[in-house]
Amino acid sequence: MKTTLLSVLLFACAFAMSQPKETQSFYSDAKKAYSAKDYSKFYEAIYKAYELYPYHQGILYQCAIASALMNKPEEAVSSLKKAILINVDFDLTNPDLGSLKNRNDFQDLLKLKTELNTAIVHSQTAFTLNDRQLHTEGIAYDSASDDFFVGSIHKRKIVRIDKNGSASDFTTSEQEGMTSVFGLKVDTRQNLLWACTSPITEMQNFDSLLSSFVYSYSLKDGRIKGKYSPPTNVKGSIFGDLVLDAQGNAFISDSRNNIIFRVNKISQQLEKYFESPEFWNIQGITFSNDGRYLFIADYIKGIFRLDTGTRQLTQLRCNLEVALKGTDGLTFYKSSLIAIQNGVNPQRVTRYDLNNDFTEIAHFEIIDRKHPDFNEPTMGALVENEFYYIANSQWSGYEEGTIKPPDQLQDIVILKVNLD
Repeated sequence: MKTTLLSVLLFACAFAMSQPKETQSFYSDAKKAYSAKDYSKFYEAIYKAYELYPYHQGILYQCAIASALMNKPEEAVSSLKKAILINVDFDLTNPDLGSLKNRNDFQDLLKLKTELNTAIVHSQTAFTLNDRQLHTEGIAYDSASDDFFVGSIHKRKIVRIDKNGSASDFTTSEQEGMTSVFGLKVDTRQNLLWACTSPITEMQNFDSLLSSFVYSYSLKDGRIKGKYSPPTNVKGSIFGDLVLDAQGNAFISDSRNNIIFRVNKISQQLEKYFESPEFWNIQGITFSNDGRYLFIADYIKGIFRLDTGTRQLTQLRCNLEVALKGTDGLTFYKSSLIAIQNGVNPQRVTRYDLNNDFTEIAHFEIIDRKHPDFNEPTMGALVENEFYYIANSQWSGYEEGTIKPPDQLQDIVILKVNLD
């Protein structure tokens, strides 16, 4: 679908509703100035919006239009490249970009657009689940039993898949007040399955009065071993992911409040481990093998590295032709990060090789892009040198707040790929 400037402006305005009123004012000024063909004012207003929100692809595309109209071609091409690295569907045939068409760097951009829109497929189907209304998000693996565990957003439960591919309920729906299940992790040493859950409107029997919790279950008999809630002064938590350190301590990302929590087993509560105004919307988290660094995916800004000793936060640098935005699931593997990026178009799974001090992306490789089974891939789990991940969570599988009937949904597909 071609993207008109007006539609991009409207989309960007809607996306920025959570941003300061000043940003929305600049959007409005930019739209009015463009309509009035006051391109100087359009340029000025849209770049003020960019200064406040430099990560949004719609704003980048508008900046490119404004720069082209103001005869600033290098600036225009630079913004266009950043935009299409996030969303390849932006229209490069827009007449407002006509002044760029004979430039070599713009012709290179057209080639890049074609390349970005080409499918890359390395993964194959590991197994499928035929309960199409599960709406899955997280997945975990138990090396002791060779079982997988998958969490359901809609049905508020955890499903076990044994080594023969047979699925059964590990928990029943809504057990112990369970809401939508997001991140899952297995602690084989302590024989525990950890799960983080939060109430969202996509779950069955939604009730806004329900709370977010972190659970631990015995892998032996499924009994609950712990149930942990956020501090009373933290409201509306959405627990997106969960990771364990080498000692079995659980860390949880709260995407709504941008806080990393840690389970305090003594107080039986969640305690704040780290928060920063740098975060805009944190999602997946993963430890380096030695536990020195916690890597944090910010859905808007990119990927951060937190030094667990000094609590120093560093945003990973990347000077390559790739966008780190839109990362949901994040997994550390052999000095690299496996990122499941469902906030870019096309959606993809990417391997990012890190430099020696883990401060920069040194190289990247696309594992899967435009895979035929993709319908919003989310999270994954390592099984030695193989990576298993949910290919089609189907967040789009709702109509006016109600989940679609099974014949309008897909079987849940878990893909696998050898990382070596």
